[in-house]
Order: sequence, then C-alpha cells, then structure tokens
Amino acid sequence: MHPQARIFVPLAAAGALCAGLALELGGRGGGDDLVFATWGTPGEIAGFRRLIDHYNATRRPLHPVRLAHAEQYQYTERLMVQAAARALPDVIHLDRNDVPLFARMGLLADIGPFIAGDTAFHEGDYFPELWEGCRSGNRVFAVPHNFSTLVLYYNRDQLDAAGIPPPDSTWTWDTLAAAAARLTRRDADSSVIRYGCLMQIAFAAMLAQNGGRVLNAAMDSCVIASPACARALAFEVDLSEKYRVSWSMLAQNMQWDDMFTGGRLSMIANGRWALIPYVRAMGEGAVDVAPLPRGSLRRGAVACHVMGVSAQSRRQEEAWEFVRYLVSGEGEAIVGEDGSAIPALRRAAASDAVLRAGGVRGEVFIDELPGAAPWPFIQGPYLSGFALQSRFESAVRRVLLHQAAPLESLRMMEQEVNAQIRSARDTPPRRRFAGSALFYVSCALCMAACAAALRSLIRRRRTHSPP
Repeated sequence: MHPQARIFVPLAAAGALCAGLALELGGRGGGDDLVFATWGTPGEIAGFRRLIDHYNATRRPLHPVRLAHAEQYQYTERLMVQAAARALPDVIHLDRNDVPLFARMGLLADIGPFIAGDTAFHEGDYFPELWEGCRSGNRVFAVPHNFSTLVLYYNRDQLDAAGIPPPDSTWTWDTLAAAAARLTRRDADSSVIRYGCLMQIAFAAMLAQNGGRVLNAAMDSCVIASPACARALAFEVDLSEKYRVSWSMLAQNMQWDDMFTGGRLSMIANGRWALIPYVRAMGEGAVDVAPLPRGSLRRGAVACHVMGVSAQSRRQEEAWEFVRYLVSGEGEAIVGEDGSAIPALRRAAASDAVLRAGGVRGEVFIDELPGAAPWPFIQGPYLSGFALQSRFESAVRRVLLHQAAPLESLRMMEQEVNAQIRSARDTPPRRRFAGSALFYVSCALCMAACAAALRSLIRRRRTHSPP
C-alpha cells in the first residue's frame, strides 16, 4: 500500500461515516418528502402504495408522501432507533398497544387540536372500542385505521365428516377440547397425522377469558401470577400435553398455516389476516369462521392499528392531512378490498367487500369486537410488546419442560416484568440532544477536512508521479 494511502483510507472512512451519520440523523434523505412508515404483507404494502400515488396525484401536496416500510417483527425497534436519532417519519402506522409507550417517550404529537378544528372529522364514525388506547388523559395521539379480531377457523368438510355442528358462541374450552379429540387422527403407530386444534395464537387472550389480566388497570404493575391466569395456562398446556389434540409450543418447526390448509389441522385460532391465504389455498366454501370458545367469560381478542403524527415532524399539519386521507372513506375502502383487515370506519366495514370476503361469515369478526381484549397484550407505557411477549413465552416454556408449575412460572414472569417496569419508570424519557446542532457542524467540518485532505493527496500524487 502506498504510504499516503494509509492516511487516505481512514480519512475516507471517517468522512463516509460522518456522511452516513448526518444523513441518518438528519432523517429525511433529502427533506422534500413527507415520510409515511408502515409494515405489512405485500398486498397491504401495494394497497398503501396505491393510496399514496392517488393522494400525491389528486391532492398535489407541497411535500409529496413517500412510503417507508419494514418487516413487522423489527418495525417497532427500527422506529425506536430512528427516534433516538431524531429521524422519525412524519406519519407513523402503529399497533394500538404501542401508543402508551410512544406517548410517554414524547414521540407522538397530540392531534386533539387537529381533530377539534376539523369539522368534517367525527369520532363517532369509527368503532368506539378502537379509540381505547389512542388517548392519554385529554390528549389524543392516534386515530384508528383498521382492526382484526381473533376467530376460530375450521375445516368444514372435516367437521361435517366427524358429525360436529359448526362452532358458535356457545362453545366453551371443554367443547373445544371434546371436538378436537374427535377430529384428531393417528396412524397405526399412534403418530398424529391430523391435529384437532391449535390455539397458540390465542394463549394470551385466554387469560382474559378466564378473568385474569397481565397488567393492573394503571398499567404500571404486572399481576399475571393469579389463580385465574394459572388455570388458563394449565388448559393451554393440557391441549398438547394431556389431551394430545394439539402440538407443543416446543415444536418450533411446525408451520401452522400450512398444516391447516394442507388438511392436517382441523381448527385454528387466527386473525383476519389469515382469511384470504386460507381461502386461496383451500377454495371458497372449504373454510369458515366462528367466535373463539369462551372460558369463564365470553371475551374475544382484537388487534388494532392506528395512525399517528410524529412529535419530531416539522410538518405536522401536512401529516394530519395525510392521516385524514388514510382514515377517510376513500382510504378505508382500500383496506376492505385487501381483505386482510377490517376498516375502522364503520360504513366501510359494512360493505360487501368486507362482509362477504372469502365466502365466510364476515360478521363474526365484527361481532367479536365489543368487549374484546387487546391482542396480544396491553403492554402499557413502560414495556415493549416484544419484552412482554418474550417473558410470556418463557413462562409457558418452563411449564412445558416441567421446570415449574403454572402459578410458579407466572410468579417468575411477574417478578421479571415488574423489574423491567421499575427500571423504565426510573429512567426518564429521552430528551432532545441539546448539542445536536454542534454535532452536525462537527460532521460538516469533518467532511470538509476529509475533502481537503483528499484534494491535497491527489495533488501530491500528481506532482510525484513519474512522466
């Protein structure tokens, strides 16, 4: 390596690093667009692209909207990293359960004044149950966009062949277990070739169905170590370990959806997002839906997605205008056409496109909404959904591995979660870095110095190069 190249390489690397940091922390990749962040299936992303193209073409906003999307399971973490860098997108698509955490950290703008000043916007046009969690005190941090309740999907032919009537709202956990036992099939070696049911996705909802809860009403303490929650967990484990009608959570290589569509699973709890893939694989008329079986209480479960405006956005009025478009009748119609969720706007949810999608009883999804528990957890302002989900999965795993009884395992989870909450409460929300302007100036000076050094090196090399 040329001696001068040893100087050039680290200087160039430092310059590139500073440029990358400045671009990432600057946030907008040019600053001329209004950035909308979301996640979703390819169909959902395509729907959002159509909405954005139509909005940019017909509304001709001062700053055109640009889509930024990520994988669902990395989405919240990515937003947190962007927030730390003061680079949050202007409009943010969130799970409703994330709103308290984002609001406590000061990452969402209070859009209450925009709503109050918008005479064409009426909260009553949306399902009232979906507003819970969008507010904190008198402040409004998000607007409902779409939702999906959990339901029980079932294979019509397999239930008919077993002489089992279609499931309905009278089904209990015992009814489910008895039906699943009749549907489970084994070969001559007693190996299961068809399972009766899979309720794994509804495990957290079943805690609420038995009268238990994960956090207290103030959402500042974990209270999952209760007899009600322990009984629910015991039943969930019994489905695989005692009744042998489902497979264990330890069997991580099992593909739920493929098992159901391939006829090796008769009933499965899932959300609206599974409807179209199931119908495409099995054919219309082969699959239908029913309410979740009840525990001691008749409760469903709902996942709700909302739209918020970033507190870091410099264009909050423009961001609100785009949010209004997303939750308007025009925007919500796209949600209904996609079929993977139900529009939060009630008149859009009442359309044939929503109620008749896939040839199933679409009303079941909406009928499950009143009284439904937020899915998978109400995580509150101090925890991330990932933190709570991972702790719960560990609690179930301990029971499956016979390392602890249900109540003992839940006590361990409760202690762990409360330690996390205490740590989060003792840590103040991240404030804006007061020296950020100095940081950007330093980056600019560093890049200028790198450029000057590069020019000097080039001149020297030309001067000493042989003719």
